[in-house]
Amino acid sequence: MSKKSKENDDIILTGQYLGVVEEYLPDKQSTYIRDGQIYATKSGLITLDNKKKQIEIKTHQEKDRKIVKIGDIVIGTVLFLRQYSIGINFYTINRKIHFNSYYFGNIHVSQIADRYVEKISEAFQITDILRARVIKQKYNEFELTTADKNLGVIYADCVICGTPLDKIGYNKLRCQRCGNQESRKLSSDYRNISEVLRF
Repeated sequence: MSKKSKENDDIILTGQYLGVVEEYLPDKQSTYIRDGQIYATKSGLITLDNKKKQIEIKTHQEKDRKIVKIGDIVIGTVLFLRQYSIGINFYTINRKIHFNSYYFGNIHVSQIADRYVEKISEAFQITDILRARVIKQKYNEFELTTADKNLGVIYADCVICGTPLDKIGYNKLRCQRCGNQESRKLSSDYRNISEVLRF
């Protein structure tokens, strides 16, 4: 970059020059472009991703933000199943609980797992609690994915008697109370959640 190169975690002030569009993709939330040059729209620490050629300004308030961004990890409850997607409500964004926020997301059948899923009901059921990643925003809805091993169902109840299901194998669950067996797209830490949620 001309005008003195910036490095990761440099302190940046609002309106400060960051680089040119030929070098980096600007972040819509924290930068703006004028005459092919990128400038900061807020003060904070600069984050440079040299592989993806992206530039972003993060503030100390980043962990407390209530706005969902692409790449965020969310936790929510399955509201309904469609033929080719599911709908979920989520209140937890990057381990932070937002009680007064109502977000809605969809997971298309192609984003459930890294393998072919024939029936959505074999991966999710209504009331399952799952962890997903935001991959796209469309108006007020968010498109999500559970295709990674740490994403998917983190808690599920038996569809017959409502007892919490125990993991018995890869994506297989069994109810200790009634013996019912079900399948889900499970997270690697199903019913063994290590993350600490905060308000």
